[in-house]
Amino acid sequence: MAEIILTRQGFLRMSGALGGAVAAVGAFAGPAGAHVRREPAAAGSGGPLLADETFPIGVFWPPPPLQTTLERWQEMADAGFTYVHSNNYLYADHYIQRHALGIADQVGLKVLVDDGDVRWLTHQFTISDDGGAFTLTRAEAETKLREVIRKYAGDGFWQIVDGRLLFDGGTGNGSIGWTLDGAEWTDYTFEFDTAPRATGAGGYAQAGWAFRVQDEGNAYVWLLTNRPADGAPSALVKAVFVGGAPQVTTTLLPFAVVPDQTYRVATTLEGDTITTTIDGVVVDTTTDATFASGPVGFREAGSESAFFDDVVVTAPDGEVLFTEDFASDLGAWRRPGGGFASFAGLHVYDEPSVAKLPDLAIVLDIIRSIDPECLPYVNHLPGFDYVEAVEQTNPEVLSFDRYPILLEGEDAGYFRNWADVRAAALPGGIPTWAYIQSVGYTNHAVPTKDDLYWQVNISLAYGCKGIQYFTYWTPDPARGENFTGGIMTVEGERTPLYDHTREVNTRYLAAIGRQMLPLTSTAVQAANLDPVPDGLEPFAPDDDVEQVRGDAVVLGRFTGPDEQRYLLVANHSRHERANVGVRWGSAVGGVATYEPERERYRDRGDRDLSLRLGPGRATLVRIEPR
Repeated sequence: MAEIILTRQGFLRMSGALGGAVAAVGAFAGPAGAHVRREPAAAGSGGPLLADETFPIGVFWPPPPLQTTLERWQEMADAGFTYVHSNNYLYADHYIQRHALGIADQVGLKVLVDDGDVRWLTHQFTISDDGGAFTLTRAEAETKLREVIRKYAGDGFWQIVDGRLLFDGGTGNGSIGWTLDGAEWTDYTFEFDTAPRATGAGGYAQAGWAFRVQDEGNAYVWLLTNRPADGAPSALVKAVFVGGAPQVTTTLLPFAVVPDQTYRVATTLEGDTITTTIDGVVVDTTTDATFASGPVGFREAGSESAFFDDVVVTAPDGEVLFTEDFASDLGAWRRPGGGFASFAGLHVYDEPSVAKLPDLAIVLDIIRSIDPECLPYVNHLPGFDYVEAVEQTNPEVLSFDRYPILLEGEDAGYFRNWADVRAAALPGGIPTWAYIQSVGYTNHAVPTKDDLYWQVNISLAYGCKGIQYFTYWTPDPARGENFTGGIMTVEGERTPLYDHTREVNTRYLAAIGRQMLPLTSTAVQAANLDPVPDGLEPFAPDDDVEQVRGDAVVLGRFTGPDEQRYLLVANHSRHERANVGVRWGSAVGGVATYEPERERYRDRGDRDLSLRLGPGRATLVRIEPR
C-alpha cells in the first residue's frame, strides 16, 4: 500500500476527505470547554424559550452587523430583553449570525436566527415531491434545513438508532465526541464496527475516529473514505490536529470502501507506533510522537455520517478498559460540541399568506424532526386566519403583530384581533405571543411609556405568554414607511424609549410575566365601558366577582394550576388614571395583590378592593377560594 504526503493546499482540495473541516482552523484553537452543549428539551416543547419560568421578552430589529458588538448586546440585556430576532441585515451571512450568537452566549440572551438560507427556501420555493418549477422535494428541503440548524445548534449530531451510534454530520470545522474516561490511557487497542454512509461532499462515504484525544483541536484523527486518491478506489486519511491545524498524510487502500457496509476497524497504539487494521488486515503503520495519552472517540464534518458500534478498548496486557454497545444511552461519552447555547430556534417566516401555510407546515415539521428543541417560529399578519394557521402548522407558539398607537387615537380593531388570536390558540393550549409597538411610522405615533404599559397589559389580559418589541433599532430610511423614534435611533443613540422599555421589562413585565405563564385564560371582559369594544365581553357578576365599579377597565380572568383563580385588572385608558372598586362574590375566601417590584403577593383579606391604576397600568389579583 502506497503512502503519499499531502501539503495543506493539497489536502484542502480533497474536499471530501474531511468535509472541508480544516478550512477555518481557528475554530479549533480554544479548549473543549469553549463549546457549550445545551441540555435537550422535551420533543415538541419549542426549546429554551418555552422550557423554564422566564417570561419571553423579545426584540425585533436589533443592532445591524457593524454594531453587533458585546457592548451593544449587553445594552439589550440590560434593558430586560431575554431573546433577539436576528434580523436587521444579520441574515446577510451565517458568519454574521454566528458572530451574534457568540456575543449572545456571553451576555445571556437567546436568539431566534433569521437565516438567509431559510428565507431563500421559504420565500422562493414550494415543497412537493411532485416536481415543478421552483420546487424542492421534502428530502431536498430537509437537507438544507439540517445544514442550517447545524450551523447554530451543533450538538445534535449523535443519536442511537437500532442499537448503533449514528454520527449524523458535524460542524463545518469537524466535530469529535469522545469517552469521558481515558485521559490517562497511553498504549491500547481501539476497536469498533463502522458503516460509512454516502452523505459526504460529492456523495462520498467516510467514517472518522479519534484517539489520544486532548480536545476537539488536538487529537489523532483517522478517516476511512471511498473518495479516490491517486488511482486507488479508497483511502485511509490520517490527520494529526495540533491547535486546530492538521498535518495530513494518506494511505491508499487497494479495496473499495462500500457505503453502508460494516467494517471492523482496530487501531493499536504502542508508544509512537500506530497500527491500523480493517477486517483483520493491517492497512497502515504510522510513527508519530505528538500525543502520548488520551481517550478515544469518533469524528465527522459537514454532511458526513456513519454508524458505529461494538466499541472495545483493550490494554496491552488484555485488560478491557472500555466497552460500548450503544444499547441504552450515551452517558459514557462527551458528545460533540460546536454549537451556541444562545441558539433558541429559527425565525422561519414573517407574515405569510394563507396560501403559504401548507409549505410552512412541511418546513416546521422538518425542523422539529431534525431538532425538537429548535423553535420553528412564524409570525402572522393582523386580521389573519389564525384558526387556519393553527390547523395547518400546529405551532409551538401563535405569534401576531398589530400596532395600535396611531397618530390619532387607537386602532379600533386591536381588541377584536387579540380575541381572534386567543380563540384560535386556547383550545390547543398554544402560547400566544404578541408584538408591541415601540417605534413611530406612517400614521403611527412614537409610543410613550404609558403606551408601552397599555399594550403589555392588554396583551396580558388576553393571556399573552410572550412580548416582542417592534422595533429596537430604528429601521433605516431606505426601508420606507417613515420609521422614527425607536428604542435606538438609526445612528445608535438611545431615545427615551430605551429607559421606558427597561423600566417596563425589569421592574414589571419579567416578574408579572412569570406569575402569568402557568395561568389559563377563561374570559376577557370590559367593565364600566359603554359601548363594549368588539373583542371584549361585557362584565357579568359571578361567584368570584360580584361588582366592578368606577372607571373603565379590562378584566383578564384566569385559573391557575391549583384551585386559585386570578384577575388582571387593566386600565382601559392609556391617558387617564382609573379608580376602581371590586366587590368579591360568595366563592371568595380572600385575595392578594401582586407587587412586581418586590416579587411578592400582599394579602388583602376578603373586603372590597380599591385600586388606583395609572394610565395603561394593571394589577394582578390572586383569588383564594372559600
